[in-house]
Amino acid sequence: MIGLLSIPTWIVHFSSVIEWSLAMILFYTIGKRMNNVWFKRMPLVMIPYMLSGFCALIYHITEDTWVGLNELQSYLTFFGSCSFALWAFLFLRSVTDTSKSKGASRG
Repeated sequence: MIGLLSIPTWIVHFSSVIEWSLAMILFYTIGKRMNNVWFKRMPLVMIPYMLSGFCALIYHITEDTWVGLNELQSYLTFFGSCSFALWAFLFLRSVTDTSKSKGASRG
């Protein structure tokens, strides 16, 4: 056991942060290839969750002694959820606006 966590738990923590990083790169790359501004903006919305993951890692590396990190992680997760909700709302609104304008131009 390293610190207060077992090795499999550490593997899950680090792989989650790496996976999130790769997802951010993938979203931006797909958005750039498709010339889709919403997919290119998605990594910006993912930053609070990434920072929350780093807070969790640092919190456990310091053997759960930095109590403020636990609270910061909670706020970052909440802000990340609000960011995703706003992104999804704006994305869906842009999709419906685009489909309405295409339907209006046909008729």
